[in-house]
Amino acid sequence: MPIAPQSTTRVLNPKLEHKIMSAAEAAALIQSGDQVGMSGFTGSGYPKVVPTELARRIADANFRGQKFQVSVFTGASTGPELDGALAMAGGIHLRLPYQSDPETRKRINAGEMEYMDIHLSHVA
Repeated sequence: MPIAPQSTTRVLNPKLEHKIMSAAEAAALIQSGDQVGMSGFTGSGYPKVVPTELARRIADANFRGQKFQVSVFTGASTGPELDGALAMAGGIHLRLPYQSDPETRKRINAGEMEYMDIHLSHVA
């Protein structure tokens, strides 16, 4: 029996494979004012590179005097590559339902970011 050639991608459906893109390309799809949902569950379950690229875009826009913020909804806690990076860039308008990042907390308490501390099951 012949051995099948090894795939160079883990996505076997050709209709989906063409959607694979770099983190910078994915972050470029997010616009100011968007509501962005990301996974979250401690250090293992949240995205790291796309939010970092988005934070870079936001910081560049804010440097040019263009306000760029998004609302961020996650399933649970995240880490510095998501909440921290976006908060430091001044890029979060609204955060819910949970956060545990010190930079985000500082900006919430300073009134620079809206926040609703509600249980995930109450987020429609």
